[in-house]
Amino acid sequence: MEQKLKLKKKKKEKQVTKQKTTAVQRVAIKAVQKQLQLLTLKEVLLLIGFTVGAALLRIPMQAVPSAEPLTFFAVLAGWLFGRNKGFLVGASSLYISNFFMFGGQGPWTLLQALGFGIGGWLGGLLRKKASYFEVAIIMIIATLVFEIIMNAFTPLMVGTSIFIAFALALPFTIIHLVSNLAFSLGLPSIKKLVEKKGGFNEKDICVNLLNKYNISNKFNWIKKFRRKESSTR
Repeated sequence: MEQKLKLKKKKKEKQVTKQKTTAVQRVAIKAVQKQLQLLTLKEVLLLIGFTVGAALLRIPMQAVPSAEPLTFFAVLAGWLFGRNKGFLVGASSLYISNFFMFGGQGPWTLLQALGFGIGGWLGGLLRKKASYFEVAIIMIIATLVFEIIMNAFTPLMVGTSIFIAFALALPFTIIHLVSNLAFSLGLPSIKKLVEKKGGFNEKDICVNLLNKYNISNKFNWIKKFRRKESSTR
């Protein structure tokens, strides 16, 4: 009889311990989810800042032909937040800035947006701890892709030959390459600063923890958490 009572007591103690552990885990998971939501909000605001900042900086920089900040911000966005967001920053900043640029909007806008968007997409290919050399290579490729797209379609817009278009654009292509290479030297430092100040290096940890419990949105996280806990018992 005494042995049965002891067994029952131990069983109750185990149940209480499990309940406490589950409650603590739920609080922890909800805290992680809130942190992830905060980081997502910061990310959105930063992407808007990149887009607007690049567009505004391009306006005074038009005094130097072919020098532009759009590739820098697009590659930075892609490196920090992924290829698609890099593309979005590159294309959007071009479209916004063209409203204030000499020449404005036109049939070339789509080509320019595509060129800068691809630059941002390429930024997403960089490793998290990419070297200065890797960053410089991506900036060179992004710049050349833009130049090839624009010069290849210039004959269709102005009625000249493709060889003349590339030949006439060569000095501007060189300026574009040199200026973007200079900008690339600051990319690794700026990326580290943004990650440190914004806490974006915590995002992967938060996502992995939520994925462990199959939690994807704020409305059903408790339900999914309970289902996951019950399946592991």
